[in-house]
Amino acid sequence: MYDKPAAEVQQAAVDALTANGFNINSSQPIYVEGSRPHKVGLLVGSGGETVGVWLESLSPTRTGVKVDTAKSIAGIAGQKSWNSEIVQAMDKSVGPHE
Repeated sequence: MYDKPAAEVQQAAVDALTANGFNINSSQPIYVEGSRPHKVGLLVGSGGETVGVWLESLSPTRTGVKVDTAKSIAGIAGQKSWNSEIVQAMDKSVGPHE
């Protein structure tokens, strides 16, 4: 939860995904989604993760947030959970969450 309006937290989610190499698939007032392109390298099949950020306006100045990483079937061995990186980037933008 952030002590910020939903629109500000939504923009922080978009910025956090972009800063972590995600392409934005959807940016709506209650949901932001990004996906990382598949890469071939040391870990064949790395990338391909999709992160969803769900936003809930709790008041005009408070916003609840849930971040979840989904991994694709192809290349799952080289994929990782991005939840903490996205939240950390959002914290840098809008301040610490509760």
